[in-house]
Amino acid sequence: MIPIRPLSRESAMRYGAYYASRLLPHPSLRKGVIAAIRTCVTLMHGAAAAVEGGEAQSALKELRQSGVTPISSPLDPAQIDEVLQFLKTAPVAQGGSSNVPVTANSQGVSSAVYDMPTILACPHLLAVMNDPAVLQIAAGFLGCKPTISGAGLRWSFARDGRPDSEVQKFHRDMEDWKILRLFVYLTDVTADSGPHQFVAKSHKTAGRFRIKPYTDEHIAQRFGRDNVLTIDGPRGTAFLGDMWGVHRGLPPTQRPRLLFSCTYTMTSTPIYRYEPVHVADSHLYDRYTNRLLIRQG
Repeated sequence: MIPIRPLSRESAMRYGAYYASRLLPHPSLRKGVIAAIRTCVTLMHGAAAAVEGGEAQSALKELRQSGVTPISSPLDPAQIDEVLQFLKTAPVAQGGSSNVPVTANSQGVSSAVYDMPTILACPHLLAVMNDPAVLQIAAGFLGCKPTISGAGLRWSFARDGRPDSEVQKFHRDMEDWKILRLFVYLTDVTADSGPHQFVAKSHKTAGRFRIKPYTDEHIAQRFGRDNVLTIDGPRGTAFLGDMWGVHRGLPPTQRPRLLFSCTYTMTSTPIYRYEPVHVADSHLYDRYTNRLLIRQG
């Protein structure tokens, strides 16, 4: 989780860039701006490495066609166990009570979110964010060297099946011009534990000016129910999504879900307040790609 930058005189230009993106909700209108940003990044920081390997090329093809693609898991079961062990003593930033650690057995909690220093201190997650295969796909998707502009780690607990946040309703992510997000399930996810849903091919369609969730009826009429893809799977299941596409995380009804996500964009996201932190072995990670989250040296 990265905090939102307060709106002020100093941040007005950043918010102007954010609202400029909102004012161009049609993909054909956004392409010109995206191409300009991509060109500037390439001129200033060098071209991205060429996409090599069958899996990366297949993933990019699927992203362009449907907007979402499965990938090989960047975490094995033993590494996931280490993540869960770490979180047993890690305080949460939002949710829970009085920074008490949250586990799958916690009671009276609807959701729990971890802050960025906790995410970066958690075993393996920074390495996942910098997984070479994922970065290669991100570079191919963005058309330039990727920037890691966000990461999230969130528990969602079973309630009555009604959404308790906007991310549990159909929506598009509009905080940047072009967004690729990695999702990794850290618990087994089935129909009763809040699977992610993505509306296939919706990334090719126009959005709207207002940030307003889409109703199930609207999705069915505009895209057809058959195009709503539900992604479940055992812990370690990983996939990438074009966040201009319509998506949501269903609220769990029986069992909790722990989800890790990482966001790749062409530049920093205007509305976020970045506070890079020092991490061990920071020299192992690309300085440019990680500049917003980790402090080098």
